[in-house]
Amino acid sequence: MKAKVLLTGASGFIGSQIYTALMNDFDVTAVASKEIQGYTALNLLNEKDCKDFFKDKEFDFIIHSAAIAHGKIKDGTIPVGEANILMTKNIFSFMDLKNTTIIFLSSVSVYSFKNNKEIISVNDKPIPVTEYGESKLACEDLLKETNAKSKHILRLAPVYTQSNLKDLGKRVFLPVLKTPFLTKQERIYSLCHVDQAVKAVINSMYLNQDSLVIVKDVADHTQENLLSFFNLQKPKIVINRNLIKPVFFVLGLVPLSKSNIIRDMLTKLFYSIRYTN
Repeated sequence: MKAKVLLTGASGFIGSQIYTALMNDFDVTAVASKEIQGYTALNLLNEKDCKDFFKDKEFDFIIHSAAIAHGKIKDGTIPVGEANILMTKNIFSFMDLKNTTIIFLSSVSVYSFKNNKEIISVNDKPIPVTEYGESKLACEDLLKETNAKSKHILRLAPVYTQSNLKDLGKRVFLPVLKTPFLTKQERIYSLCHVDQAVKAVINSMYLNQDSLVIVKDVADHTQENLLSFFNLQKPKIVINRNLIKPVFFVLGLVPLSKSNIIRDMLTKLFYSIRYTN
């Protein structure tokens, strides 16, 4: 008899790859936000719908990959961060989880420029400054509060494939201008190919003890390596990042709600961001 798996966010960029990897060997209930052939449509933001759906169900594994990373909720009635937390509550609240292994796809967005380190360890204190990062950390805490048999938190570095380079582009192109650039100083980034994310999920399914890991490619990536993903040669614009320091200083003095978000974005754009377990 095949083990039963609940996979949320099954139609998403990462979730769809997980579904493909598991569908032949497991009995997968693949939950998506809309009606798609082979998937179960369920609004994870609707408490009643979730209660009705989950109340009599048991799963050997729950892989929670559903999240809203960018943009807005369609009806605009709830902020993105609150939506991520509400979805997680609605998944964990209506089932007895004592015989269930839960794998939660979190993010390195739980860290930020406030960690003030070029190489951030999984054991470093999370200090999120974005709504997305704050919601991921809150969801981690919700998982820890469950009575699940085992709990696994995967903090994914920016995820990519050759056909989906959205997160990589944020480190290659200047914002607004969309112009490729290099910094005079070397930059190195930790990234995560989607295959690494899928592999980490599958490995976690066979662990008996709780785990918390950062998931990333074995080798980190130079800025020249990132350019090669976009088939770009050395760009004409080369920026000495020392020129950016006054901007950080000014942002540190201005008590704007978005100043931390801007500082975090500029740090990822102009400085190395690396992670380790």
